[in-house]
Amino acid sequence: MHVSDQAPPQATPQATPQAETEVDEDRTREILEFCKTPRTRQEIQNHIEIKDPKDFRKRILNPLIKGGLLKLTIPDKPTSPNQKYYA
Repeated sequence: MHVSDQAPPQATPQATPQAETEVDEDRTREILEFCKTPRTRQEIQNHIEIKDPKDFRKRILNPLIKGGLLKLTIPDKPTSPNQKYYA
């Protein structure tokens, strides 16, 4: 029997597309529940604990708006500092 000084290769956990979809679905449900009352971008971001506003807008907020799941309280002024989002 040969004993090696090297550690055996470790399995690296990889996120599967299905696992990512489940996380996204859970997060979406959580946001929609939270936004039954109109919320600011910052409130939503804090609620789901994402610090980077650009990342949050790109990956989460904009797709929810484009998909019709979140609506704007001031639709004719999407960049208004008073903007809130609701489900």
